Amino acid sequence: MVVTAMVALLIALLGLVPPSTWWRRVLASLHVVSTIVHEAGHAAVSIVTGGGVYLIAVDSPHSGMTRSWVNSWLSAVFRSAAGYAAPPLAGLGIAALLGRGHAHTVLLLTTVLMALVLVVSRDVITIGSVLAVGLVAFAAFYWGSAGVQQWVAYTEAWLLLLCEAVGLWALVHNRMSGPYFEQGDDAEALAKRTFIPAPLWILAWYALNGWALWIAVPLLWP
Repeated sequence: MVVTAMVALLIALLGLVPPSTWWRRVLASLHVVSTIVHEAGHAAVSIVTGGGVYLIAVDSPHSGMTRSWVNSWLSAVFRSAAGYAAPPLAGLGIAALLGRGHAHTVLLLTTVLMALVLVVSRDVITIGSVLAVGLVAFAAFYWGSAGVQQWVAYTEAWLLLLCEAVGLWALVHNRMSGPYFEQGDDAEALAKRTFIPAPLWILAWYALNGWALWIAVPLLWP
């Protein structure tokens, strides 16, 4: 638990600074796990609320895009809110499974999720990222020992619980810096649809991250 948590925290913190060495770039690229789940959250809510998905694109380990359609105002609100909520909630779900000794189930579900995301992936970066995560999960599930499965599953849990907090900080930074804010983001989309200021949505996501981490740590404790 401790080692995987420290590795995940290092990966998350590397998202705050430009990677200057090859090993930093390799570690920072593992943030893509959280990015894929973030976009999958948008897609899943679109489908569950009666809409659909055109494509999921991962631009970099720290950013992505989901093109989908929704059929109501409420569906659009849930879809916009789901992105930053998905990784910590997924991490909490994984922690619950690991607390019951089901690392193999975590890896199987991860493999299935990556296969579903792959269906709506179109560009090389997205396909490569999704395949890489899916193949690691499948290899650990099919060939890995119980110990290997636990290492991979625990690392995934911590990445999902920690990385999105850094993603939220990047959202705040981008809004303050100007250019990205002009293009819009999830918080801005929610502010326009609900008339609740974007900073309150960001605080709500941070609160959700903190709550998920608070509940997950005892579940992950050996």
